[in-house]
Amino acid sequence: MRAISPTARRLLDSTAIPNDEVVLLRIRHPDLDEDILVSSDATEMVSVSPLQFGTRSTWLGEEKVFLTISMGIDLPDDTTDAPMAASLVLDILDSRIAEVLTSTHEPATVDMAVVLRSSPDFIERQFLGLLMEGAEGDGGSVSLSFERRKIHEDPCPRDRTTKERFPGLHF
Repeated sequence: MRAISPTARRLLDSTAIPNDEVVLLRIRHPDLDEDILVSSDATEMVSVSPLQFGTRSTWLGEEKVFLTISMGIDLPDDTTDAPMAASLVLDILDSRIAEVLTSTHEPATVDMAVVLRSSPDFIERQFLGLLMEGAEGDGGSVSLSFERRKIHEDPCPRDRTTKERFPGLHF
């Protein structure tokens, strides 16, 4: 899978949509000092030295800056039979971050929100608590896959429908 930025896709298709969807990501891991906040769109210039673009949003409660990086995104679909899963190709920002994202001992947690460029504080869709399942690196990018934990994998005893537990079912 090769990452193509949303801007490049728009230019290839020759369509100019002023109110595109923007994907905001928060990646959390206990080994990181702070959360990784990234955006799929360069909505505004957030820093001059060094030159950085990003998106300001209050999605996480207070206004935070999500820095723009080149990414390819496969958003979770709305199928009911399969667990919510997504994949993402990121340009590697830092070798330490790449080590954490590809860690297999404790998976990173990914929160994802889809907003419009004109209203980054209004959440169109969000996917919270996705667990990193796999990470593969090649060259300057890393391909990540994550999904919501399957309910049937959680250990839980099943209730039996006996007269003592469910008296309304038995007359």
